[in-house]
Amino acid sequence: MTAALATFAAFGIQTAAVPTKILSTQSEGFGQPAGLDVTNWMDQAFTHWQQISDLNISSAVVGYVGDSKTCRQLGNQLANLKLKRVLIDPVMGDRGKMYAGFDNDYLDSIKQLVKFATVITPNVTELGLLSHVTVTEHSDDAQLIKAIRACKLTATIIVTGIKCDGAIGSCFLSDGKLIWISSPLIPGHFYGTGDLFAALLCGYLAFEMNFEAAVKRAVFGTYEAVVQTNQLPENERKYGLDLTKTLYNVARFTLGQNREEV
Repeated sequence: MTAALATFAAFGIQTAAVPTKILSTQSEGFGQPAGLDVTNWMDQAFTHWQQISDLNISSAVVGYVGDSKTCRQLGNQLANLKLKRVLIDPVMGDRGKMYAGFDNDYLDSIKQLVKFATVITPNVTELGLLSHVTVTEHSDDAQLIKAIRACKLTATIIVTGIKCDGAIGSCFLSDGKLIWISSPLIPGHFYGTGDLFAALLCGYLAFEMNFEAAVKRAVFGTYEAVVQTNQLPENERKYGLDLTKTLYNVARFTLGQNREEV
């Protein structure tokens, strides 16, 4: 969430953050984090926001949720808010299988949640789970299109993180064919790339940018952060992405849109 909040700040976008669970650290690399359940607080927060007459929430970005009950909570709130733009990253699996601790009930709750989305950003494993169509990083365009259509969603589906021929790509369906946008693949594990990509994409779309152009900028901005982070010692990467260059470019874009000095 920290990467997303910093990114929205660089876009000049005010945010109302809803942590689905508060952890003492991220979930990987630091042992077992201490967690605080905020289920009751979430409902109270939404109720409070709805009572603020001059608070206008136009968009939402949803990342890792973690349990079925919270998925249903978020779905209820999204149904009430009726937002212009809802981007959901249906985090639940990778490398061909669902993450440990998740089950079919969680999959069903994610399927219900993404019905409120205007854009979703699954990886290829999550696309397969949502569609019940077998897809891998080696699937051809026809099979990926079959899986995208099998999801039966009104949302635009961007399939992310597909590695092939020394590149890592994302694709989405437009006029019956896949549009591919890729960047060079940098080996290694980089925490927070999904959150950053989602925030960048939502930010550029908030400026009414053409969808393909927004995806290109989001892919490139994420790549920039990975390049910067790759220069750090490996044991420091668990603290998150180096966003310095990415946020600098976002801020320059934002100031340019507002015709301020860049």
